Amino acid sequence: MSSLSSRINRGMPIYVAALNMRAGQIAITPIITVIGIDLGLSTIELSWLASIPVLCFAFASPLTSWVSRMGSVDRILSVAMWVLAFSLVLRATGSVIALYVFTFVMGLAIATLNVFLPAWVKEYGGKDSGLFTGIYVTIMGVVSGIAVGVSVPLSKLNSLGWQMAFVPWALIAAISAYWWQRRMRDQTLSKHTPNEVSHFKVLIKSKVAWQVTLFFGLQSTNAYAAGTWLPTILYDKGFELIHAGAAVAVTGLLGSLFAVGVPHIAAKRADQRLVLVIATGFAGIGFLGVMLDSGWRLVIWIMVASIGTSATFPLALILVVLRSSDSNHAQALSAMMQSFGYLLAATGPIFMGVLYQISGAWTFGLAVMILISGVQILAGLGAAKSGTA
Repeated sequence: MSSLSSRINRGMPIYVAALNMRAGQIAITPIITVIGIDLGLSTIELSWLASIPVLCFAFASPLTSWVSRMGSVDRILSVAMWVLAFSLVLRATGSVIALYVFTFVMGLAIATLNVFLPAWVKEYGGKDSGLFTGIYVTIMGVVSGIAVGVSVPLSKLNSLGWQMAFVPWALIAAISAYWWQRRMRDQTLSKHTPNEVSHFKVLIKSKVAWQVTLFFGLQSTNAYAAGTWLPTILYDKGFELIHAGAAVAVTGLLGSLFAVGVPHIAAKRADQRLVLVIATGFAGIGFLGVMLDSGWRLVIWIMVASIGTSATFPLALILVVLRSSDSNHAQALSAMMQSFGYLLAATGPIFMGVLYQISGAWTFGLAVMILISGVQILAGLGAAKSGTA
């Protein structure tokens, strides 16, 4: 028991960082309609706002080499968390320009965490890399669920209104950054140097690499579209806004907890296709239920969809490990997957918003999400076969 506790504690730095990976970004989703009314923004403008961080994720990987010149991976992560903390404060000033500009800055900070946290795991995790990854992905999901659940209550807490929803996550980011700085002073830390260029040139020509990338991109497209608009969809179907946010939060938490064992199960199998089909199928069935049903049963369907989207995210991450021959290969495949995958994912919230603006209903957007789940399965069938990219 003490041995397991010691192994888990060794990963504490990455768990602290994981607290900041999604909460500040996703806290906006239950109150996005409130922000739109307050600032006079249209559905399409709000869709772009929701997509800015994802676009940052897409374009962060090519900047990896430049960012790595700042020093050790620990220093880079610490700076990223300080930038995240300040951006969360400054985007809540009530100005439309500040909202968009510092959402972009926030996206760059989180994108840096996306790229360098796996590098930290590779550098320090050793045989416990899988354990660290499973725990930090779960923390991301749980904290995201909490962020969604508390956004509406926080927005009604005082005269700050929706701006108040960003305050706790700015404080957590600042405390995390300070903790990382203290840790760097107390320890001798090595320097992480990315080396992915040669592998990247090969991966661009690899069918399997593109299948992994497409699977991740389609998974993220549905996840970000759902995360952005599900509270609003529930609101339009008769839920109170606070109940809609709570429903999405609770189902998100349960989905994240369900997904903890998915990478472990997948890694033990020579072929991951069955796991992939089941997980993606849950997402598609859940979206179908949301499209066709109404009333309290919508919570059940969102739960089903949440299990699917929560399970396929770590499944995509473990595919990077399983389809790679060494650490440099894995880093290059991860960079390719995130760059192209998040670029595709950025279209999800925008496309959903445009379809709603044109039709006045969410039916068409949800139908597209169901179709995407089907294509995701097809891409995953190739990505999940044993072998390397």
